Amino acid sequence: MRLVALLAALIIALVTSCSGSGGQDTASLPGGAALLADSAKAMREVTSTRFALDVTGNAPGVQLRSAKGQLTREGSAQGTANVDEGRQLLELGFVIIGQDLYLRPPTGPIQKLPLSFAGTVYDPSVILNPDRGIAAGLASGRDASTEAREQADGVDSYRLTVTFPAQPLGTVVPGLAADKPSTIWVAAQGSQLIKAEFPLTYGSVTAHFSEFDAPVQITPPA
Repeated sequence: MRLVALLAALIIALVTSCSGSGGQDTASLPGGAALLADSAKAMREVTSTRFALDVTGNAPGVQLRSAKGQLTREGSAQGTANVDEGRQLLELGFVIIGQDLYLRPPTGPIQKLPLSFAGTVYDPSVILNPDRGIAAGLASGRDASTEAREQADGVDSYRLTVTFPAQPLGTVVPGLAADKPSTIWVAAQGSQLIKAEFPLTYGSVTAHFSEFDAPVQITPPA
């Protein structure tokens, strides 16, 4: 009987131990404020990145649904964007160099337009600007709390909840719902921003960043 009782006690102890280890001890995680500051600093130094944006929700007029491509800190960019015009979803190719926007519509020739035209849909050229882009937005965050250490897009990362004011992040995330919690994932090694989920006044946007500082050559389309 003693052996049976001992075995039962061991089983109970093991079950209790396993069930209690399902969640992470947040007290052992790095502080949110420090991680946020490190990420802002790291993103200021990024010279190029691959990005992807996915937007949910509805807004009047033309609506960006998704975009992906490559960026440089100088503001050059190339990629594609899916725009919902109400009756149809259009895929537009784009190249940004300096103050010029080259737009490739689904049909017809490439159009050369002033960069200001991109603002009517979305202008990604500012994302890596160290003073007005994502780095400045991260630096403005407050009440950062580290929630977990986990994989984000295949990268070992820390998940944080952060509150951001309307600016300067609103320049990168138009329609940002200020003072509502956002969720971001910061790389455990290097501190770059890997993923972010921002609330919008009409929905939400999820941003992904990868291939930091990879060589990128962006030229006007032929």
